[in-house]
Amino acid sequence: MRDERGQAVLVAVLALAIAATAVIGLRAAQERIVAVARAQRAGEAAVEAAAQSVADLYAAHPAGARELVADSHVLDAARIAAEELARENSVGGIEQLRLVCAGKRIEARLVLHGYSHHAGFNAPECSPS
Repeated sequence: MRDERGQAVLVAVLALAIAATAVIGLRAAQERIVAVARAQRAGEAAVEAAAQSVADLYAAHPAGARELVADSHVLDAARIAAEELARENSVGGIEQLRLVCAGKRIEARLVLHGYSHHAGFNAPECSPS
């Protein structure tokens, strides 16, 4: 009878150890999922900020859309806006930011934590000539 109790205790301890391991694993997975979601939202907000900074400049000079996206000062302003918003969302490290004038649109395209994001606005001056 004592052997059976000892075996039952051993089985109970093993079951508790397995349950604890599962809970810890689920918690770690949940934290990774939340971190990815936070990075995605931060990237979306950052690219929107970059596109908005370009849109503000475009509104003042719509005829120069192609020159606008090629201007290093415009790219710097867009990067600053994107980085500021990413930082406000506790995410940093914009890996890449490009401005594109094509298909009747100006788009900001950025990579943040390995994820690509893009946002843009209509710019008829970007259509093929």
